[in-house]
Amino acid sequence: MSTPAAVPMSSSAARAGTLAPGHLVRALRDEHAVLEDLVLTLERQRSAVARDDIDAVNDSVFAAHRLLGAYREARTRRRSVVIVACGGGEGSIEDLGQAIGTPLSDAERLASDDLRSAARRLVRAVDQNRKLLQAAMSSGDAFFRLLTGAGAATQAYPTANRTAPNAAAVAASAVGPRLMDLRG
Repeated sequence: MSTPAAVPMSSSAARAGTLAPGHLVRALRDEHAVLEDLVLTLERQRSAVARDDIDAVNDSVFAAHRLLGAYREARTRRRSVVIVACGGGEGSIEDLGQAIGTPLSDAERLASDDLRSAARRLVRAVDQNRKLLQAAMSSGDAFFRLLTGAGAATQAYPTANRTAPNAAAVAASAVGPRLMDLRG
């Protein structure tokens, strides 16, 4: 039985390993697509928070969770392809530029640039959502405390900006004025 002859590959990165043509570009594009879907999901989440649409917020959380699983798979696949293409390394995109000194093809470079750009957009979207959700939670907590007449929230752990309240401050806030007197 004879082994099949090696097929010449047009991709410069693919020449380094035993990678079929187009695998690197496809792996980069697949990961890019998942990141773009995550960015869109986070945009929908921000919109839902602004509309106070709790069902849409929940839907976006579940969608983001599902997409994070898809992202892990796409990233693992891309890393494997990069390792094969480079003949080793960690599978990072930066490894591609150092692969046996051969330049990336235009399609590989474009796919790599698109992936990096999508990753930067995702980082910005996550930061925006984090700030928005923290503000929404603080606002909701403050409104609830005002409505129920509860004092200021106590902090379980001190942070750099605040220290934990002392026992007297906690006791004083617990007996503060009530918004509604429900005693009859």
